[in-house]
Amino acid sequence: MSKMESQEQVIAHSESSTGTKNVGKAVLRFEDLKIIKGIRGYTDDIEFADQHYAALLSSPYAHAKIIKIDVSKASQVPGVLLILTGKEIKSLTNPMSSRAATKSPTSHYILAVDKVRYMGEPVALVVAKSKYIAADAVGLIEAEYEPLPVVSNIEDALKKDAPLIYPELGSNELIYDHFEFGDVPKAFKEADKIVKQRIKIQRYASTPLETWNVNAYFDRTREELTVYASDQQPGRTVQSVERTIKIPSSKIRLIVPPVGGGFGNKLAIWQYVALISLASKLCGKPVKWVQTRMENLYAFHRPRGFMDAEFAMRKDGKILGVKLSDWQADGNWPYVAALYSLIKFANMSGVYEIRNLSFEYRSVATNDPPIVQDRGVGKPFMSFVLERMMDIAAEELQIDKIAIRQKNLIPTEKMPYTTASGEVYESGNYPETLRRALKLSDYYSKREEQEKLRKEGRYIGIGLAEGIEPGTSNLGYYFLSKADQPDYNGAGQMSTVEIAQDGVVKVNMNGPEIGTGHVTTIAQVVSDVFGLEPSEIVVDASFDSTLGHLTYAGTYSNAFNDVYLGAVMKASERLKSKVISIASSVLNEPKESLFLKDGYICKNVQKPQKLLSFKELAKISYGRLLSFPKNEEPGLKVVAAYINPTAKPFVRSDFNVQLTHSNSVHVCYVEVIPENWSIKILDYSIVHDAGKVINPSIVEGMAIGSTVSGIGGAMYEEFVFDEQETNLSLTFGDYLKPTAMEAPELRIEQMESPAPNTVFGTKAVGEGGAITSLAAVAGAIEDALKPFNVRITELPVTPEKIWNWVKDSKEFKKINGEAR
Repeated sequence: MSKMESQEQVIAHSESSTGTKNVGKAVLRFEDLKIIKGIRGYTDDIEFADQHYAALLSSPYAHAKIIKIDVSKASQVPGVLLILTGKEIKSLTNPMSSRAATKSPTSHYILAVDKVRYMGEPVALVVAKSKYIAADAVGLIEAEYEPLPVVSNIEDALKKDAPLIYPELGSNELIYDHFEFGDVPKAFKEADKIVKQRIKIQRYASTPLETWNVNAYFDRTREELTVYASDQQPGRTVQSVERTIKIPSSKIRLIVPPVGGGFGNKLAIWQYVALISLASKLCGKPVKWVQTRMENLYAFHRPRGFMDAEFAMRKDGKILGVKLSDWQADGNWPYVAALYSLIKFANMSGVYEIRNLSFEYRSVATNDPPIVQDRGVGKPFMSFVLERMMDIAAEELQIDKIAIRQKNLIPTEKMPYTTASGEVYESGNYPETLRRALKLSDYYSKREEQEKLRKEGRYIGIGLAEGIEPGTSNLGYYFLSKADQPDYNGAGQMSTVEIAQDGVVKVNMNGPEIGTGHVTTIAQVVSDVFGLEPSEIVVDASFDSTLGHLTYAGTYSNAFNDVYLGAVMKASERLKSKVISIASSVLNEPKESLFLKDGYICKNVQKPQKLLSFKELAKISYGRLLSFPKNEEPGLKVVAAYINPTAKPFVRSDFNVQLTHSNSVHVCYVEVIPENWSIKILDYSIVHDAGKVINPSIVEGMAIGSTVSGIGGAMYEEFVFDEQETNLSLTFGDYLKPTAMEAPELRIEQMESPAPNTVFGTKAVGEGGAITSLAAVAGAIEDALKPFNVRITELPVTPEKIWNWVKDSKEFKKINGEAR
């Protein structure tokens, strides 16, 4: 049986061989009680015997030569065990290397060597008996710098005389590439109108409640490293630590307990895992490092940048072709360079038929802090650009904003639909999602209300945005801009299901649980396979590198509903088949007459007869080896790997970056208050199609959380830097987040267009709100400010920006009693 066939059989098997008693139910989350009680057991809760603690000294400059670092005073502090600087790191470790399409710099290490490239870059590490001693010792380190000219924006970074972030690379342009699909010149030649706009995105981040945590112990006797870390992609971290600090991966055990919020931010923690692990190896003690909130705000955000968009339009509103030029300030971390640009292929066409498409991108090194994956990565900005351009095109063509969207929606009968670049939208009904959103939001009645309230002097606006929420990365896309293929591609995960010796069904997803309901969801799907209640399934939602896993094991890319559920389901089906086979031999009953229910192997579906309990079967399977069926192996444990069957090898003319595609429509209703130009969201409606839903309440919670996150990006959040690239947003007093006070009440309706390429028909869920909300909110505010002739092309939309946009308008002078 081929690999493709095995995946397809699991997909076909899921509905036919198991009931759906628990799948689709709003089961209350099992994880929440421990979270509420504060006993979930995160990385910072782990304590080794003789635990020691690390603290970091960070650079106050964005770009500077390191003249000297004097640690003499710090080393004399009682309780200090080890101090590391770049000098030691350069001799003990390899430079960090890139997994992107750019060359790796030879001068970038896990501590700064010779110079610093962003404010907050770690330059020294102290290990001491307590975290307080470590922090005090850091304060005694004397570091001398020679400031260098900073590179603060993309255009300046590309000038011939620009200071180079990495001189050995010869340029601040990390990557440039260009893709073209269809006949773009013809589309633009035939257009009745070319709509052009530069659209900007700010630097912002999800700032999870739990910061980065690492606790490492190198056992010198066994020459083995054990690490606990709040890591979202631990499979890759093991490889990176091996390469950087030269410990074989077979000697590394990386464990990831539950993670207190991920959002993609914790995909870059491997640098610190390597650093703390090396510290433990050198001092012979377990070393814990807990990132401070200020350190968390220093760096590792989503990048700022802009996109120049051109839409070739027919006068009736039909899109003939699109040109996009994406410029991205990737800071000084080339390891994920262009990631934000390349992943835009997943939703570059949005929900629209765009057959002629040109896309170029530049990834540029600046003295911005490093970037990291953040909720949706480049997809929120891509959706923002598309939906803003649809509104702008409607305005310039004098077409209704709903009508222009309806004109370009992908028809349902064309599903599965392949975009111009090769992305396959597996299912969906975009016209129906829009129709339901208009009804749920009472859109047309609100338009009438808006007209009435405007006459009363109130500035009311309605914004509507449609969005694609892709998930499950086909991992080779990191290398689309490289001629050679990487040593990894596709999408898959590996999990374990067993019936323990006490008869309990246990699942190890072997991937980090990041607070999104994995334990409950897995319990629901597995309980249906084994005829149990979800509460009877024991789920270990953690990662342990000594157990079966794939190279890129982790919880990221909105892939849980696809590959982790696929792996768990595959292992469950195999174990169920083994249970039935063993029971058939032991009981001398035909396999087809047996089924599982309430912890027993039973027969007679109409009037179930219990024949053998799981506990009794376990005793036979683990202990009575001489009487065990000869055609079966002892034990009741199955490890299974699941690979999404629709991932394609990467060819530049035809590729799928992500493998599932949810969609949503957001309708936002706002009022702008002219007394202080504040914004109040009056109403917010969402229709969301994530395929088959395992647990509606969890999915609704994800939609709420991601939408509020998107509202933060649209209205509040921005890391602000001065002309020297000093981060001015290092507290939550300066970096604003939406709280419960700002979060609107959301009305949410769930649709289901099952995916044919996943086990349950599930799709991506968790990022959709953050993707679609940016344009819905911005569009609503722009609509409210229509009397002021404002066009919104950047985020966040703040009262200060609104005042600057409107202050010279006739409407502003009118309401302030000024002469016209």
